[in-house]
Amino acid sequence: MKSKFKITEYDKIGIINTAFIGDIVISFFLAQNIKNLHHDCKIYFVTNPKVQDLLPLVQAIDFPVVFDKRNRHKGVKGILKIANFLREEGVKLILAPHRSLRTTLVSFLSKPKLSVSYSTSTLRFLYKKVVPYLYKVHEIYRNYQLLSIFEEYEKIEPLPNVELDFPNVLIARVQNLLGETFAKNDLVTISPGSVWKTKRWRSDGFLFVAKELFKMNKQVVLVGGKEDIEICDEISRETGAINLAGKTNLAESLYVIKMSKLLITNDSSPTHLASLVKCPTVTIFGPTIPEFGFYPLSPKSQIIQNENLDCKPCSIHGYNQCPLKHHKCMNEIPPERVLNIAIEVLS
Repeated sequence: MKSKFKITEYDKIGIINTAFIGDIVISFFLAQNIKNLHHDCKIYFVTNPKVQDLLPLVQAIDFPVVFDKRNRHKGVKGILKIANFLREEGVKLILAPHRSLRTTLVSFLSKPKLSVSYSTSTLRFLYKKVVPYLYKVHEIYRNYQLLSIFEEYEKIEPLPNVELDFPNVLIARVQNLLGETFAKNDLVTISPGSVWKTKRWRSDGFLFVAKELFKMNKQVVLVGGKEDIEICDEISRETGAINLAGKTNLAESLYVIKMSKLLITNDSSPTHLASLVKCPTVTIFGPTIPEFGFYPLSPKSQIIQNENLDCKPCSIHGYNQCPLKHHKCMNEIPPERVLNIAIEVLS
């Protein structure tokens, strides 16, 4: 039966996703597809402060709405403030890729004409429509399910080009940080960190790969947050790699990745930043598995994991300590294997 819903009937559309950085970045593809289907709509993107530097770059997002759920918008008052803003702005359609209680309450209290989330969302009965949550597919395609109730669903692109606009001041800052390396055409970026400690591959492995890439005259750059400074300092001291950990925001790190021939990273948010700018990626999976739906989408990308473990996966996100105390999922991935696959992608 043909859908009775048309996305072109909604001039103001809200997307709510305040989850982890990687999840939010993947939602940018959803925003782009909506904008491609309905050029004249205005998209309100509700998300957390961690990604606020990225939001102005994404041309499909007309109104970034920062929902500081841990501080400024904590508790019921914060939920009401965001909901009231969306209602006063006249947002009539809300799509909720995030399945949390806060997201459901913001969506419900903003009183849209239509709200869509998953059948597995918290208090799902408060949404006007729910769609199946698909397992064992990439998160980008799970998000597209939110559009499946609309007539235009068949017109969506599997992997649209997310239109990004990097301001000159950002480019100049990255150029200043990289110095002469900025103009070279053989940049390899390594991101050795992760929020979850068991998702981090061995530091001596990253060090080995960086050293070997330097021998091949590749320019290695290290990116990460303040929590990654120590490991990146160690790699930088041993190899001469440029260490940008803690020195760049997400938008600047994204531009570094955009300039790179290759990104080597754990199963973490840089994988999805690379997908935005189509940078080939080697993603190392430890306690998690690609079937959870967070593998790289960039052309030529490769996945590395230890597939011969009965204990894998041990959780959706991994832990800060290996429950079995051996961490074989990462410790048994040899550096030579990562290097060889990196060379294969580069070639």
